[in-house]
Amino acid sequence: MSNKKTRLAIIIPAFNEEKTIKQVIKNIPNIPNIQQRIIVIDDGSVDNTLTYAKTQRVDIISNKRHIGLGSVFKLGISYSLENKCNFIAILDADGQYESKMLKNLIYLIYNENYDLVIGNRFINGGYFESGILKRLCNLLISIFISKVLLRLDITYDVQSSFRVFNDRLARLIIKKIEAKHNYAQEMFILANLYKFKIKQIPVKCKKRISGKSRLIKNPVLHLVRVIWICIKTYVKNVNLK
Repeated sequence: MSNKKTRLAIIIPAFNEEKTIKQVIKNIPNIPNIQQRIIVIDDGSVDNTLTYAKTQRVDIISNKRHIGLGSVFKLGISYSLENKCNFIAILDADGQYESKMLKNLIYLIYNENYDLVIGNRFINGGYFESGILKRLCNLLISIFISKVLLRLDITYDVQSSFRVFNDRLARLIIKKIEAKHNYAQEMFILANLYKFKIKQIPVKCKKRISGKSRLIKNPVLHLVRVIWICIKTYVKNVNLK
């Protein structure tokens, strides 16, 4: 933590989040001896998200049209690596995860040499405030990937977007990830198959303050699509690790 050259990119994908974007940015903690670069990627919002983000001291990437979360994720990684960031954090713009809790993930990845640290909403100390169907869908996907596909001893919260990872994993992800509308599951599978060191800690996830999730409009259809993407990613990479 004493290395003054350590650079952290905090990527905030945003699509029509005018009611929460400013507070999410303001609540990001300052971490001593870490050069922080906050990057808001406005994915074709039609409200005041971009206008409000510009009032803050952040880097702005603005997409003229909506390209999807997975594509935005890759765009953010590319920008972070171009700016020589050592670590990358992902923070949703909807305010469900508390910005100030980022420091818990960041301290862990710096101090204990993990490649990927994920916030888990289901383990003791975690909290996921959502409808029963959405929680069940999230849990089933996590169990399928952790236990069935990867045969791990524990279940990871694979769906959680609250995560921090290093540039070594970022360089692999930018080459391998394919999904345009999500990234979390593919990223976890790739990190596991290529033997990156992964850790998870409990986090709290609140209900959205406003709007609706654009990622999971139909939980059943989402479940089918995610399982297909996961199987495809696994098959393509299992023998290349």
